Amino acid sequence: MLQVRKVRRSGSFPCPAGLSHPLLLSPGLEPGSVVITRQAVDACFKPEFEQIILGKRVVRSTDLDEGLVQELLRCSGDLSEFATVVGNTMCTLDFYEGQGRLDGALCSYTEKDKQDYLRAAHAAGIRNIEMESSVFAAMCSACGLRAAVVCVTLLDRLKGDQISSPHEVLAEYQQRPQRLVGHFIGKSLGRA
Repeated sequence: MLQVRKVRRSGSFPCPAGLSHPLLLSPGLEPGSVVITRQAVDACFKPEFEQIILGKRVVRSTDLDEGLVQELLRCSGDLSEFATVVGNTMCTLDFYEGQGRLDGALCSYTEKDKQDYLRAAHAAGIRNIEMESSVFAAMCSACGLRAAVVCVTLLDRLKGDQISSPHEVLAEYQQRPQRLVGHFIGKSLGRA
């Protein structure tokens, strides 16, 4: 991230924004759907990233660039190859309990608890769950970079914890955010 900031300051970096495209698990979306993140939130649905620096709690905003979100949404309309939605991304600290999974080594809650939590997340505008977006959004914001997160859903978490799609299908899903971001970059550079 810091190297990208240095290159952008030098004026030799043609991409107009910081873009991240992790894979994710979604509450309430069909696998293969692309999600453009409006705001990264923590596991309590707050739009912040907490970090301990020199023993002190530092909280940074995880706001993303709304204009960039809308530009990406328009680009998805140009492609019209796959379902694309705008929503919040919940960033958790771990893959199992933090995401309400029942298949980890530790599990201190029931299926009902999990479903209630995921439904509350969906009601709060959360359309995907992963583990990188908050720090990415906070760093881009702190560096003054326009930023967006574009993800693809691999699993509807309201229906289970295990990915069951075949490898070939998952490989195609993983290309979707890249196609959208590639189209956006090409359009931004006047090549699309």
